[in-house]
Formats: sequence, structure tokens, C-alpha cells
Amino acid sequence: MTTRPIIGGLLAPIFAAAVRGSAVRVAVIIGALILGALILAAATLSALVCRPAGIPPLPEAEVELTATERGTTYKIHGGNAYRVDPGSGRWQLVQRVYDPGFYAKHYVERDGRIFRRDRDGTLVPVRRGFADGFAGATRLADLISLERGWTSCELQSPRAGTVSDSVALRKRILAGTGDFLDNRVAPDAGVAHGGSNCLTCVSVPPARGMVTAKASLSTELLHFVKGDDVWISLWCRVPADSGMPFTVLDLETTWIEQHPGIRVVIEDGRHVCLQLKSLGNPSYRQPRGKEVEFPRGRWVRLRLHLGLTETPDGVIEVWQDERKIIDTRGQTLVLARAIYNSLEIGITAYNEQGRPATLHIDDVAIGTEPFTE
Repeated sequence: MTTRPIIGGLLAPIFAAAVRGSAVRVAVIIGALILGALILAAATLSALVCRPAGIPPLPEAEVELTATERGTTYKIHGGNAYRVDPGSGRWQLVQRVYDPGFYAKHYVERDGRIFRRDRDGTLVPVRRGFADGFAGATRLADLISLERGWTSCELQSPRAGTVSDSVALRKRILAGTGDFLDNRVAPDAGVAHGGSNCLTCVSVPPARGMVTAKASLSTELLHFVKGDDVWISLWCRVPADSGMPFTVLDLETTWIEQHPGIRVVIEDGRHVCLQLKSLGNPSYRQPRGKEVEFPRGRWVRLRLHLGLTETPDGVIEVWQDERKIIDTRGQTLVLARAIYNSLEIGITAYNEQGRPATLHIDDVAIGTEPFTE
């Protein structure tokens, strides 16, 4: 529909009448102007209503990810997530998921090395390998430092249910001016697997309205990208009378909204599987009917090997107590440009009601080469 002939057809006789100067016709002119404006507004509104919402599809070669979730197709392009309209094929903006300029803003490359730029401008070298047996630590503050490698902890619980409450609690604990409320993350000399200490994480169930509860330790100094082989090893122990954590390890990117990545899930409280926390949430499970149960009451070793790629052919291998339980291929990286810079261990999510969960972790290691025993 075009509005130009309508406007011209109304205004031509109006201006002719104005030249003749009749008072009566002036009133007619005013009425005609109002009518013309109404018709113009109606025509414009009609054009807007008839036009489908969103934008025409952008070049498919520039699309970073296409995924279908619950029958709806989504596209990520230039840091934006779009929903594809099934009727018109037009793209409707859902949200900004990441800043395409994040690398230039937060990383510096010098002499073949990569540094992360801290908030105060300090350059901190990224790590391609990391290990900790928690020896020599007697409190949480002993673990969180650039020298040791851990950078933060999460204590999301009914008594610290908001982000601001959790951050304030963490600051008090690290400063020595406060203590844990209901959830805890601390070195423990009582049940170490190897050496003198382990890390003990305790979480109560989440309160109503909370997405999950957490008691975990994390580092954001890592740097793994597309094409990398990532190897992870850790020892875990869940006491016999404990609730079972939902997830015990997350390898994530903090540069994308919701911090997507690979996580180790104890599915139904019984079996280890991996899940890519992303659009579609693909899961990589043990062969049906051959699942190996994740036991309570003893130490269990978990090892992972991931070939990082956004395509569906990434290497995915998981061992439990030296027995390979998952050997498959799938998407392991959220986007081709994603950097897995964060490793979170402990009770990274807990949803079971009725009792708290305890998880002991020891001898954690991550790197780009297989571990030699």
C-alpha cells in the first residue's frame, strides 16, 4: 500500500480553495486538512500492521548458531539472539547475549602470551593449566588469590538468596568480619583423599522461589577456545546420608549471558552425564541400560576429555573410577568465538528438598594434555 496518491489528492483542491479566500471555504479547508491527516494516519497504521514484525533474515554465512527449542528456531548473529517467525521467516530480536567486542576490551596479547585486563587495568596472565589439592589452606580466604588461582565462591542459599546478599556475605567472610550462614565452602582436613586437605561444600535446599542453591569455588583465569582439547580430573565424595548435588562442575564462559558451558550433572541423583548449558541444552548420557551408578559414601574419580567445537562433532569422553562411561560426539562449545574462562567446582546447583547436601572435592586438575599418573 502507498500513501502518496492519497495525500496529493486531498491537498491539491484544498490549496486551490485557499487561494480564492472564501471564509466558508476556509472552514472546509480546515476540515479537509483534518480528514487528510486522519486518512494519512490510518494509511500509515495499516502499513505497519500489515508488515510482519522483526527484520529480514541476515546472511546465513554470518549466523553464529542456529538452534531449535520447543519447536521455535533461534539464530545468534552479531551478539544478538533472534527468534525466527515461522510464518514470515523474519527475525525478531529476543535479547543481546554478548558483546562482540569483549575480547578487545578484556584481553591483551603480548609476546605470544595472553593476559586478562583486570578492572583496575592490571594485566593478569591467563592459565591453560591448573591444579589444586587444597594443601596448606585452613580457611576460604587462603584459597582465593591470584597466586593460588581461585578467584571467587558462590554461597546462594535461603539466607543469602539474592545476588547482592551473596556478594556481601562473601566479602565479609573473605575479610574475616563474618561467618557462613547456612551454606559453606571451606578447606577440610577431616576426609581428604590425598594429602592433608580437601574442599568441603555444604548446601541446604533452596527456598521457594529460588532457582537453585549453590556452594562452590571458582576461577575465571582460564582460557580454552575452539580447537582445544580440555582434560579435567577431580575426586568427589558424597556422604551416605547426604542429598545428591545436581551439578558438581561447570566449565563456562562468563562473557555470554547466563554463563553457558559444559556441566557435570548427577542425573536423577544416580548417574553422571554432561550437559551443554545453551540453546536446546543438549545432554550426553551413558548408554541406556548400561549406566554406572554414582555412589555415596566413598571417593569417586571423574575424568573428562572435551574437544571444543560449536559443531556436532566434538569429542566427549567421561571416565568414572577409570571406567569409560561416556564416549560420544557432540557440540561442546557454545559459540565458535566463546572462551571458556571459568571453572566452578563443588555444589554448583542443588535442588533436592528435605535434607542438605555435602560434597567433598580433592585433587582438581584441568589442562590441555592427558594426565599422567
